[in-house]
Amino acid sequence: MHSIKLKSHIGSDGFLKVRLPDVQNMDIEVIIVYQTSLPKPMEATPLSQFYGCIQDDSFIRHPQNEQPEREPLE
Repeated sequence: MHSIKLKSHIGSDGFLKVRLPDVQNMDIEVIIVYQTSLPKPMEATPLSQFYGCIQDDSFIRHPQNEQPEREPLE
């Protein structure tokens, strides 16, 4: 028994093409176990790293509207 690990793309036709160069003119038994490839998650960057990163004096926080008073949480 031999095993092969590979990454491949399955097109809209749903066919997976695997070439086995050392296997010709013989019957074989195949077991397929597959796992979808997901993009690597981005590491979270702490927001504190960005404090003060904009050095442009024209970048300002515009005045905010006054918020209505809310009922207290119970």
